[in-house]
Amino acid sequence: MKLTKKIKEKVIETAEHLYDLSKKDLFINISKDGVEINEKRPTKQTIKWRSKGH
Repeated sequence: MKLTKKIKEKVIETAEHLYDLSKKDLFINISKDGVEINEKRPTKQTIKWRSKGH
């Protein structure tokens, strides 16, 4: 019972962390090999938007 509770807490904690990372403009790929986190390449629109200080 304690083991399943610990596993459930870890899964929830990991899901929350991945959700927070996804809000920071990151690509998250989950596969059998593991989790890959890559930054999105800035597009011309985001470069223009950031240069104006928004």
